[in-house]
This record gives sequence, C-alpha cells and structure tokens, in this order.
Amino acid sequence: MREDIPLEIVMIDETERKLLDAALKIFSKKGYTDATTIAIADEAGFNEKTLFRKFKTKKNLYDQVLSLNAEKYKKELYEYLFVDRKFDTPQDFLEHYIKNSAKVNWNNFEYVNLSLQKSKGIIEPVMKDNVDFTSEYFEKNIPHQEIDHKTLGISIHAFIYALNTERFQGSNYINYEETLEKFINNNIQIINTPNMEVK
Repeated sequence: MREDIPLEIVMIDETERKLLDAALKIFSKKGYTDATTIAIADEAGFNEKTLFRKFKTKKNLYDQVLSLNAEKYKKELYEYLFVDRKFDTPQDFLEHYIKNSAKVNWNNFEYVNLSLQKSKGIIEPVMKDNVDFTSEYFEKNIPHQEIDHKTLGISIHAFIYALNTERFQGSNYINYEETLEKFINNNIQIINTPNMEVK
C-alpha cells in the first residue's frame, strides 16, 4: 500500500477486500508463521494464484492487513471514545468509556489480537499512544488526585481484552454483559472512594 496516499483513497476491489478479511481472520487465529496462503485463499473463496496476483507475497498481504485495520481501529477509537463532549459526572464518563471500549475492542478483536501477537504482548507505538492519550483523557474527566490514571486505563483495556478473548473463544464460563456491568460498577466504586491511596 503506498504510504503517500491516504488510506481512504487507496482503491480496494471486492476480491482484495475478501482476501484481506480472510487474511485477518486466519492470521489472527494462527499467527503469521502458521497461517498459509492456501488457507487464506480458500477462506476468501479464491485460489492461491489469485492471492499472489493481488498481493505478490504473504508478507505484503500481512503488512496490508495490519495497516488497513490499524487505521480502522484508530478511527473507531476516536469516534466512540474520545468524543468532544461534556459528561455530567465522572461516573457517567467512566461508564461511557468502558462500554464503548468494549464495543470497539470487540469490533476490531481480530486486529487487536493479531497486533498483540506481532508485538509478543509488548505495547506497540499505536497502543502506547492510546494509553498515553487515555491517561490525559481520564485526568480531564476523572479529576481524582489519588488515582493513577495511566494504571486505570491499562487495567480497563486489559480487562476488556481478556473478556473479549473469552467471548471470541466461545466460552460460556462468564456472562459477558453481566461481567462488564460489574466491572463498571467496581470502577465507579473506586473513583467514589475518598482519600484513596492507589499510587
């Protein structure tokens, strides 16, 4: 994908779209090394020759999957989470943030999972920027001096990833909606507690 052209302008035809969607699914499930181009082409409903005609190499396909979905993920994060609006209370803000974080993470779960595999669990620049921005956003909307806002943000995103991992794997061990609500209520209790010593 050419870096000098904004992502929205790069034309992706229907065949490429199907191959990219299939590649995201297979790469996320199996990782780069174990994912085969035959499996990706088959998942998309094409033969391997079509895949190579469109993307030339497996590495090029992988890079385009990451690039395309990174942009989609960032766009949804800002659209759903970092909205320029006022909240009546810190509690309202926190409920909005956690619910929408869960939604964005779930909508982009295969990309998030793949991105973490790629980085072997280390926070990548995109994730690091997100954590830093989240920390500032929390400080603005939860003006609680005793809270370490960065730790709060990381714990929220880590919990949501773990919860969505269970959901993605089809686990019936926990009730998703109920657990998310309890998590929200627990965090609201934390910010409601006076004279906390969290730092």
